[in-house]
Formats: sequence, structure tokens, C-alpha cells
Amino acid sequence: MALSLYLTAAVIGILSMLIYSPLKREIVLLGLTRPLSSWQNVHGIENRVIQDTVACEDLHYHETSGMLYSACGGDMAKAAGWFPGSGTLDHPENPGYGTLVVIDPKTMESRKLTLTGFEGPFVAHGVSLYSPPSDLKTVYVFVINHLPNPLWTATSSAEPKAASRVELFVHSVGSDTAKHLRSISHPLIRTPNDVLALSEREFFITNDHHYREGFMRLVEDVGHFPWTETVHVRLDSDDNVTATVSLATFGTNNGLGWGPNQQILVSDATGGNIYFAEAQGGDSKTLSVSHSIGADGIVDNPSFFSDPYKEFDGKDYSGYLLPGLGRPIEFPQNYRDPTGKAPLPSLVWFLPASAGKKEGRKTQPKLLFSDDGSSLRGATASVIVAIDPATNGGKREGWLFVTGVVAPHMLATKIDFASTLS
Repeated sequence: MALSLYLTAAVIGILSMLIYSPLKREIVLLGLTRPLSSWQNVHGIENRVIQDTVACEDLHYHETSGMLYSACGGDMAKAAGWFPGSGTLDHPENPGYGTLVVIDPKTMESRKLTLTGFEGPFVAHGVSLYSPPSDLKTVYVFVINHLPNPLWTATSSAEPKAASRVELFVHSVGSDTAKHLRSISHPLIRTPNDVLALSEREFFITNDHHYREGFMRLVEDVGHFPWTETVHVRLDSDDNVTATVSLATFGTNNGLGWGPNQQILVSDATGGNIYFAEAQGGDSKTLSVSHSIGADGIVDNPSFFSDPYKEFDGKDYSGYLLPGLGRPIEFPQNYRDPTGKAPLPSLVWFLPASAGKKEGRKTQPKLLFSDDGSSLRGATASVIVAIDPATNGGKREGWLFVTGVVAPHMLATKIDFASTLS
């Protein structure tokens, strides 16, 4: 009897540990340990608001031109009513008509591009840039577009509400236009979130959910089941589209980004993890994951900051940025606020470049930016642009740009590298 009781107690103890640890992490990820009433903002030396950057979900730095590129919804009310990427499919009859935006990180001015050869709704989500090595002033811009499905009706439940696809534009650095080249659809492009361009004819996309809406989508978010995937897409010489699954081993494949040396970054958004991978050879381009690191919050669109001035003082501040929502438990309700005033706190974590190597897998992310939603609403992407120390009194500083899918504007905050990135 004593042995039986001992074994029972041991089993209960082990099960409690197994249940407690994931539950504790889920509580942290949902933001329940970060009440808004006691939120601590962590900003840089000064903040700048970037005008005319409404509802810009993703953001990328084009090194050759020194410009930032984004795709913006432009209308908070429409974004609150129709954005399948957030599970918001209430108003397919009223989608947004967004555009591409270029931001100059020196003047902090934004410029909307005129889209030529393109008509129809443009509900932009993830963005990726590609410039051919032989022509670095030509930029191919891939953008996820969440179109309403024209075949869907309230009585045709077999048809999904969204007919999401990828739009391909080409833009010349310095011009005010982007020419639409084609729309790319495929059965494996189901619930696309982000895109990563390999060339002008090849890219990866992530499907962030299996279920587009409803209770089972919530189950996915909290259960972290491996029901999503990263897909490799290729256009052949006849413009036929082929697609294969490259990665399908964890829940909520979400943001994509480049690390150093062709390393590929994939985020598991609701799991709060960043995965470090590389593409294998062959036409299918499967992704091989070396390791992952967890943050104490949602990880949306990851990016890598390559320090261009490391030779100035011998200090390399390169590293990974992991932006995300601070209290995702409030996201489903507060996202739908058409005024854009319901608070959506933001977090941005930083990992040094050494964390991208397998031996650095135990590195803990450092909190770089935190906002209660008053300065920046619902971070989904972030990029660092360094300031040339030769023009900055020798100081190693840079601008951290943060944007959000339902933020009324993008925010830039100046950071001191020595105190924030080391």
C-alpha cells in the first residue's frame, strides 16, 4: 500500500510539473503577467512618428537604397473589419485599398507609391524585397493580399471567405511608382502571413493557421498544434505555379526573415519562438531547423540587424529583432476597434548574433522596446537603421523603427547601442 501511494504521488507530481510548465508559459505569452495598469514603457532617447503610415504590418530595409519599404492598409476602420490574417472576416464587402510605402530613415518622411497595372482591393500583409545582384536599383516587391472570395456567400459555407494570394510588383529606386507584374495563387497558399523572396520567380510563404476563423482557430493559438506550414513557391518559364511544403513541424508558422549567411528565420507567433533554419538543395527547398529560442511574448516578423559600422570601434552590435504583441489575450477584441484607440501593447526583443548559432541556443532575449499602446499600437515588425558615427559625434546609435498591423502610424525611437544591444 505504501509503495502504491508513493508511486501515485510521484505520478501526480510528474504530471503536475508537465502541465504546470506549459500552462505557466502560456500565461506569460498571453500577457496575463503584464497588466496594462502597471505597464512599464521602454523607449529610446527620443521618439519620432512617421506620418502617413497607417496599418503597415511588415517592414524591410533595402540596403542599397538606404530606404525602408512597407505595405500599408491606409484605413483603420476597414482593417478592423476585414483582415483575414488576424481572423477578422466580418466585412468582406468592405476591404481596404492600401498601397506600398517607402520611408526615408534620415528625413523620417514617407512616400506612397502609385501602383500601375493594378486594380482591386489591396489588403496587404507580409512583404519581401528582392534586387538582382546585377541590378540593385531594381526592387521586386512581393506582398500578401487578402482578397475577399467572390465565390463566397452567406449560404455557401463550403467556400472560404478569403481568396488570399501574393502580388508581385517591380519598382525602380527613387521612382514614385510600382508596376504590377502578376498575381500568384495556388491551393497551398491558404492562410498566408509572410513571404520571403529568393528571386523574382521564387519565394517562401507561411500559412499561419489551418482554420481561418471560429473556435478552432482559437484552439490552434493556445494549443500550438503543428497544423501550419511554410511553403516553397516557384514560377517556371511559362509562369506556371508550383508549390511544396518546406516546413510543418510546429504551430503558427508566421513571420519570415533573413539572418546572416543565407540563414532563414521563421517565427512561431503564438508559441513565442524564433526558429533558425537553412534551405536544403533541390527544387522543393525544404527547410532544416538547427534550433529555436523562446521569448516571453508573441514573436511576429523577425529581422536581423547587420551592424554596418562595426569596424568603427571594433564592436559588433548585430543581432535579431523579435517584435510582437504585449497582451495578445486582448487582441481579438481590441483589433476590431474601428477608431484604432483600444490599447494594444507592444514588445520588441533583441538577441545578439551569436544566438543564431546552435551553441547560442540558450541565449535569453533582451527587452529592447516596450509600449503600452499609447505611442505604438500592436507591434508586428521592427527594423534597426544605424546612424553613421562619423556624422554623429562618434556615438554608436541608430533608429529602431516599429510598426503594427492596426497602428495609426509607424514609430521610430533612437537607441544607444552600447546600453541596449550589448
